[in-house]
Amino acid sequence: MITKKLRRLLLVALAPIPALLPAATVEERLQELENKVSSLSTENTALRQQLGVDSAKGSPVFITAFGKEKSLAVGGYLQFQGEFGDSPDSRFPAEDRLLIRRARLGIKGSFVENVDFVMQAEFGSGTLSPSAGYRAQLSDVYVVWNKFEQANVTLGQFKTPYGYEQLAADTKLPLIERSLPSDKLTLSRQIGAMVSGDFLDKRLHYATGLFNGTGVNTNTNDNDSFTYAGRVNGVLVNKSKFKLTAGTNVFQTHDTATAPGFTGSRSGLGFDLQAASGPLTLAAEWLQTSSDPDVGAKSKSDGWSALAGYQIIPKKLQAVVRYETFDPKDTVAGDSSDLWTLGFNYFLKGDELKLSLNYLLGDPAGPLSDQGRLLARVQVIF
Repeated sequence: MITKKLRRLLLVALAPIPALLPAATVEERLQELENKVSSLSTENTALRQQLGVDSAKGSPVFITAFGKEKSLAVGGYLQFQGEFGDSPDSRFPAEDRLLIRRARLGIKGSFVENVDFVMQAEFGSGTLSPSAGYRAQLSDVYVVWNKFEQANVTLGQFKTPYGYEQLAADTKLPLIERSLPSDKLTLSRQIGAMVSGDFLDKRLHYATGLFNGTGVNTNTNDNDSFTYAGRVNGVLVNKSKFKLTAGTNVFQTHDTATAPGFTGSRSGLGFDLQAASGPLTLAAEWLQTSSDPDVGAKSKSDGWSALAGYQIIPKKLQAVVRYETFDPKDTVAGDSSDLWTLGFNYFLKGDELKLSLNYLLGDPAGPLSDQGRLLARVQVIF
């Protein structure tokens, strides 16, 4: 009762105060509001001009997903390359040339039902071999069911789980081209099915799959057998200033040549090791393929590479050196090759905008030696 009376007395006492305020105070507040509205209008007009939004030309165009996926991204990358000099190994011509090494455009997305998808096409040469008439062709197209971290299921066309350097992204290679052993002794992309996963807080990774074994963009199998490939890699040491990782991989296949070529069984084995300490990175890989033809003698092909990289200016300038050797057939004398590569990477904006310069000095198979070639590349990721 006392509280209600006290409230009434306060209301009566405070009621005359607004009337005592000078009129100028209200006018000043109104003027301040008008100034703020005018300022916001000016900023809005400037922002619309920067974004290219003009009411007379209509609203901007947005790309939207047609399906019901929860996310969809469009992107790609370009690699423009120049080459000058000799032929340091069997992949390079002896002539100088300019080429669009890779021009890829793709989409990727995911559904809430633990399904991801990727589709990427190649519009450049996609190879070091001489080619004419660039045309679009699929590089990666696959679906991944990833409900369980320990067992992701991948279906489609993708890189086989064989070869450390082969599995590295094309945009993140420390040197412009992969080593010759990696190019010659791995299986690249194939159409197939794979199960992969991580254990021990992602310190251990495995992948195993079966594939047609007939190459990229080929929907046929040369027989009723599949190519089987598997890889295991893990982190051995992970300290604040030092990291050591290692991996091993195998494959097994039986080939039936539809044209004059190899018919028989092939198997592959490889080991790799990587280390990083501050600005220094080290990597080494050994690969071997054993061939057992239905007709003829058995043979082996092997090769290895060792690489060292150093960040001269962290995240800006990197120097890389690599040595590699390759023997395509141990039963043939004088067909091995050796190659040194010295390279520099200048990161304008990480790997998204990168300039690379490599000098190759090789002793290819045959009578020639000390064959040098200069490679330059501009890379843009969007």
